[in-house]
Amino acid sequence: MATQTIYRKLRTNDPPTSQEAAAVKRALAGSLNKLNAMKSETVRLQERLAALCQKRNDIHNFVETHQGLLSPIRRIHQDILQEIFYQCLPIAHNSVLDPEAAPLVLGRVCRSWRHIAYSTPKLWSSLH
Repeated sequence: MATQTIYRKLRTNDPPTSQEAAAVKRALAGSLNKLNAMKSETVRLQERLAALCQKRNDIHNFVETHQGLLSPIRRIHQDILQEIFYQCLPIAHNSVLDPEAAPLVLGRVCRSWRHIAYSTPKLWSSLH
C-alpha cells in the first residue's frame, strides 16, 4: 500500500479499505512495539541515573565531611588561637555582650574554639 494513500486518508474522514486497515494495523503494531521498548529503556535509564546521582551525592558528602580534617586551622596551636581571638575584640570601645561579636561568636564555631574562648580570661576582661 502506498504511503501517499494513507496520508490522504488521514486528511479526510473516509474509512480505509480492509487492505489499508490491515496495513495500518501492521505498521501500528511495529511502532507500538518500538514505543514500548523505548519506554522500558527510558525507565531503565532513569533508574540508572537515579543510582548514579545517589552515588555522586554519597561521594560528595564524604568529601565535604572529610576535607575539614585537613583544614590548616586544625594545626594552629591553642596559644596562637587565643591571640587571634584577642585581636578580634573591638579596639575603640569596651565590648558589650553581643552574641554576633567576639568573643561570644567565637565560642559558637566549634567545641574546641568554645573551650579556648571561654578559658581565655583576657577575652572577657573588658566586657560590661
